[in-house]
Amino acid sequence: MNNWIALCLLSFALSFFLSRIIIQLLGKRLMDIPSDRSSHNLPTPRGGGIAIVTAIILISAGAGVYGSALPWAPLILFTLIAILGALDDFMSLSVRVRLLIQFFLSLIAVMICVHELNNLDVGMIALSGLCVIALVWQCNLYNFMDGINGIATIQAICVCLMMGIFLHQTNNNPAIVKLLVITGMACAGFLYWNFPNARIFMGDTGSLFLGFIFGFAAIKTSIGSIDIAAAWLISMAVFIVDATYTLSIRLLTGQKFYLPHRSHSYQKLALKLNSHTKATSLVCLVNIGWLFPIALLMMRGILNPFVALILAYTPLMIIAIKLKAGRPN
Repeated sequence: MNNWIALCLLSFALSFFLSRIIIQLLGKRLMDIPSDRSSHNLPTPRGGGIAIVTAIILISAGAGVYGSALPWAPLILFTLIAILGALDDFMSLSVRVRLLIQFFLSLIAVMICVHELNNLDVGMIALSGLCVIALVWQCNLYNFMDGINGIATIQAICVCLMMGIFLHQTNNNPAIVKLLVITGMACAGFLYWNFPNARIFMGDTGSLFLGFIFGFAAIKTSIGSIDIAAAWLISMAVFIVDATYTLSIRLLTGQKFYLPHRSHSYQKLALKLNSHTKATSLVCLVNIGWLFPIALLMMRGILNPFVALILAYTPLMIIAIKLKAGRPN
């Protein structure tokens, strides 16, 4: 227990203090300037993801003193995806370059997840290909959903809490549980500077990194378990539904999907409520008050995984339709 407390405190403190330092260092150098497609009104530093990444990588790498450390290969991949995000924050990379690198890193990540399987038949190879696409999409959807104060940070904390509990209860991959604890506490340390008033944004450095971590962890722990796979899909349902539905509508209506916009459900909700705080708080409430109980009932065998997914996703789809997500304001 003391080891877990130490991990939590270290991760929280390192992220908290690094965020403060980054605000001072990048306060006038790496600014997110508001535009007509932005959901914020004031220029704000956007390099906060550097603090989250640094805390998670350093503490995960050193977690061997408390037990088995995470394998080095995933940590290297996590670092590389964070570097890609940082380059995009500082240099604005082209969409093609970003996607190519994401596909390459995602391919390696999926190979790491399945390399211990003895039976790599045609079906498993096809499923692995789908996992590569899903991991790339997970990175990008997390990036798309990081548009109002605190939403990406609080979502990460909720996912870490929910899946940390389920994986711990099922004794499924203790190293991933440790990673989720470290990640959740690093995000909690950053949250002070990001919500309710954002003094810094996590930027692509943080959003791509968190999306990649959750995608990797989901693939790694879902092998051989439909329940765990469904639990991951339920815990991330708010972001999956909003980003996927919004992108689909933008593609179907001929909009340039790769350009910045503010037609996501959460952005329309923040505009409707005239408050980032209320919109982000509602996302947290949906996670804890709706999605977590559904996933818990499923994990205890009370709900069938497919029924649980329908219960989790249907209301979110209805909300996206009602808010006309994907359509210009």
